[in-house]
Amino acid sequence: MSSEAVIEAKNISKVYLLYNKSEDRLKQMLVPRVKRLLAPVLGKLMPRLRQDTPRFREFWALRDVSVSLMPGETLGIIGQNGSGKSTLLQIICGTLSPSSGAAYSRGRVAALLELGAGFNPDFTGRENVYLNAAIYGLSRAEIDQRMDAIIEFAEIGEHIDQPVKTYSSGMFVRLAFSVIANVDAEVLVIDEALAVGDAYFQQKCMRFLRKFQERGSIFFVSHDTGAMMSFCDRVVWLQNGTVRAQGDPKQVCEEYLAFLYQKHTGVELDIPSAVSSAAAVSTDVQLETDADLGGIEAARTEWGQSELLPPANDRGFGDMAAEITGCQLVGERGQILQVVTGGEACEIACNFKANLDVSSVIAGFIVKDRLGQYIFGENTFEGTAYSPVNMHSQSVGEARFKFVMPTLAPGTYTVVLAIAGGTLEDHVQHHWLHEAIVFQSQSDINTGVLLKIPVESTIKAALP
Repeated sequence: MSSEAVIEAKNISKVYLLYNKSEDRLKQMLVPRVKRLLAPVLGKLMPRLRQDTPRFREFWALRDVSVSLMPGETLGIIGQNGSGKSTLLQIICGTLSPSSGAAYSRGRVAALLELGAGFNPDFTGRENVYLNAAIYGLSRAEIDQRMDAIIEFAEIGEHIDQPVKTYSSGMFVRLAFSVIANVDAEVLVIDEALAVGDAYFQQKCMRFLRKFQERGSIFFVSHDTGAMMSFCDRVVWLQNGTVRAQGDPKQVCEEYLAFLYQKHTGVELDIPSAVSSAAAVSTDVQLETDADLGGIEAARTEWGQSELLPPANDRGFGDMAAEITGCQLVGERGQILQVVTGGEACEIACNFKANLDVSSVIAGFIVKDRLGQYIFGENTFEGTAYSPVNMHSQSVGEARFKFVMPTLAPGTYTVVLAIAGGTLEDHVQHHWLHEAIVFQSQSDINTGVLLKIPVESTIKAALP
């Protein structure tokens, strides 16, 4: 594999001039020209006239951004609306010129940018296929050979011969994606256009993209942090036109989510250090299942006397009005579990303390795989909705979640723990702790699914 980048953007900047009034734009264009014309006449007055202030202000959509996409790599771009993601992609694809810097691409690059980009609304779908495929360098004969495959992938039926101005947004995306999927591109550039498609077609596109990853490179923009963590090899976070962070998808996405929480709540975030576990428990917020979990109850120490291990990791966010101090995953004999096989009774225990008075405390957990995908989880809200758990400053609490571990695909899994206050719809995150618990799954799952659940199945065949 070549070590030369297939897409490289070096020190890209894009600035727009914003005017408060439409006449200012005309003045800004004409006044300097008039000054040049009158210079021989005005003479000594020119220095003073040159002190005119600009009639515009600058808006930097991008400022000194450098990114590269290597062969075989999938690079994700994440950021809020207005952060410069689409501007960067347009510059990379050559549909927009940068104010400074340069972008280079090697090989055939196919792009799916904003909805309807590159389509003539008065042309039929078939005519737009010829137009777009020709732009990507295919001859008329090559397009004819692939037309049936393009129409079949798009699944828009007889609408292929109707003007695209009559298409719905979903039909636009279907046809546009079908074209880039059939032009033998070496690099795909995908903006957020897939978000408007229906769930079935989104899954179809993702299957194609995962297959494409085996032979090509992908530049991928999305607001979906889950997709970023599961799909990308590397993620770049753009904020206000600059690179805020880049690197491991899971770490960058977690930092991005923490940033969004701070922005929307106004809460200053703190990343705490792991501390010793609490020695006593004041409030019972257990969550139990119907499974027979008596062994765990018998094996653990008396309520209010449990000592738990410090969290495996201290990366997280929240206002720290309450914080997690200890946690562990144990089996039915009370043993700490580091390896699970599926089907065993388990318990996640979490100690926490209140640093301030907090009300309506909710505890929860999420099990994630190595890519950061959420597998399953639960919280205590339903069990405490009519009897809220309130805590005074310096008091301590414990949450326990008892369940039967599903059979998970082999690999490393982590547990997110969280303490919040409020309701599921309106709450304050006191402490969200990434990778608080780490464990391994050893199972015989080889069907490509994330987990296996108990299923009673039958199959029959009729006699001929």
